[in-house]
Amino acid sequence: MNTAYKKKEMSPIQLQEKLFQEIKLKLPPHLSLVAAVSELLDVSHDSVYRRVRGEKLLILDEIYKLSSHFNISLDKLFQINNNTFLFNGRIINNSDFNYEEWLKLCVQHLQQIADNPPNQMYYLAKEIPFFYYFLIPEIAAFKSYFIMRSVLDYEDLKNAKFSLADDFGHYYKWCKKISDLFSSIPSTEIWHVENIRSTLHQIEYYKEIGSFASLDDVEILYDKLIELIDHIEQQAESGKKLTLGQEPTTSEVSYKMYKNELTMGDNMQLIQIANAQIAYVNHSTINFLTTFDEDFSNYTKNNIDTIASKSTPISVENQKDRLKFFNNLRNKVIEAKKQL
Repeated sequence: MNTAYKKKEMSPIQLQEKLFQEIKLKLPPHLSLVAAVSELLDVSHDSVYRRVRGEKLLILDEIYKLSSHFNISLDKLFQINNNTFLFNGRIINNSDFNYEEWLKLCVQHLQQIADNPPNQMYYLAKEIPFFYYFLIPEIAAFKSYFIMRSVLDYEDLKNAKFSLADDFGHYYKWCKKISDLFSSIPSTEIWHVENIRSTLHQIEYYKEIGSFASLDDVEILYDKLIELIDHIEQQAESGKKLTLGQEPTTSEVSYKMYKNELTMGDNMQLIQIANAQIAYVNHSTINFLTTFDEDFSNYTKNNIDTIASKSTPISVENQKDRLKFFNNLRNKVIEAKKQL
């Protein structure tokens, strides 16, 4: 079924305002719109202010410089329907954009969301939403090992055994920033009870090939997974996003959770910030692409809303369904732990 989104004609001033809005959303938190545009166009701050206020129109060369530098599609800005979508992203590797740089990029994106209220994150989960892995240091360490060894193929980890005694500290400072920022953003998540399966499989796989320095570490990871499940259950029960150990009464960040028994998600995320929407598309395990495209984001939001309408809300209400769901998650971990 094709969905048409009727677009209104915009005046040159309105188009210019929209261009500056998109630029502002793409700027790192520490950069101001006026300073960034002033440097790029080599004009004074006063001259930029006149353009931002709509008192002076941008010339074609300026539009080209701005759109090229900030990766803004002029087709979409001018509402030219060419059935294409513009995405941005980096490809993680083990050289010029390594795991630590990827963590920093996650921090940058989350900071941008947190700094542009009102904000809301929608997450259609295929596995445990990856931000939660960074909440607990032991799980963050294991996931870091998994990504660098099995996804990025780091040479020095090919034959290395995982140990919780290893030093992951220089990664954990970024992991904590990710966790803290994620906990500050209101969220709606749609889960399936099998979302925990991938992490359990990764632990089991490394155990079978002898890649744990000690089975004690496996047991600790299972215990920490249960701790993580308990934490998320507390969020669902209270309807509040929480940092680790935070009391629900001290949080004002809303949290909604749904369970869906029919559809497994694809880790699609839709972010609403200020007056814009950003769609995040997961690919190649941990890479992601982003788009500000209005049509794509609207379609994504409609899809998430449709799935939510066919799911069971388990945050705050429906205690029986919530208890059953989280007990099922815990039982999967307990059964895996029995195999030790």
